[in-house]
Order: sequence, then C-alpha cells, then structure tokens
Amino acid sequence: MNKRDYEAFRTLFEDAYAEYLEFLKLSNPQQYQKEQQERREVSRARFNFYLKTGSSFVAEENGEVIGYVASQTVPFMHGMDRLLWVEYIVVKSKYRRKGVGTTLLRSLIDYAKRNRIDEIHTTINPDNEASIKLHQKAGFNVKSWKMAHQEIRSETKR
Repeated sequence: MNKRDYEAFRTLFEDAYAEYLEFLKLSNPQQYQKEQQERREVSRARFNFYLKTGSSFVAEENGEVIGYVASQTVPFMHGMDRLLWVEYIVVKSKYRRKGVGTTLLRSLIDYAKRNRIDEIHTTINPDNEASIKLHQKAGFNVKSWKMAHQEIRSETKR
C-alpha cells in the first residue's frame, strides 16, 4: 500500500460500508438506524495510520486497486507480546470469490511470520458466511463471538 492508493481505499471502504448498511437494513433495523446516525468514513489520517503500519496491503489488477487488508500490530494483548489485528478486508464485488481475499490474507500471514508476530486476530460478523469461509480457507480458527464495548465520549468530543 502507498500514498497514491488513498482514493481507491476510501472508495472501496464506502462501497463495502453501503453494502453492510443494506444487510443491516434487512437483518437488524435497530443497528441500521444507529449506523445511519454515526456514518463511518475513511479519513486521510486513518489511511495514513494504516499506511505507516507496514502491515496493510492492496491487491491490484492492471494498476487498479481491487481490494485491501488494513491491519496493525498490537503489543501485549491476549497474553501475547505481539499480535496483528485485522481491521478491514475489502474486495471489490466483481473480484470476489476469485482468490483476491485469500491472497491478501496470505500476504498478512507472510508479514506476521517475517516480523515474529504471534497471532493474527479479527472479528467477523457471525452472519457473514463469505467472510467466515474466506478466513477458514486461509487457516484461521473461526469461532462464534460476542463483543463487549463501552463508548467513551470525552467532553471535547461532544
């Protein structure tokens, strides 16, 4: 991944996010309403963060970015000295089920091996069958999950 990939990265994220919203609209209207209010986007600063990690990659065909994986190394988590956290894996819809996602995950696995990273973690929506199959194909141990979080709003954010 490099600086010139920002627009493609942002556009792919927006397309994937719109697809996710359509899924939520049908499967979880309450979550859909919440997501509509918070509307996510990829800022230049967020892209630059992933660029600097060295562990985020794009897939290209004929010079066009057709997918990416965005990740970061996290020290001291889950009892490990270093793990790689996958934040996003996005493949343009017309290139799905053609090995692009698997290639991106294998690039990530190779990066982890070269950099002595103990494990790779991510979260997958249990209803996202395609993502589950992709991760299993790449050798991930996929279990069902529940996530807990608490949103912290500082006075300056409000």
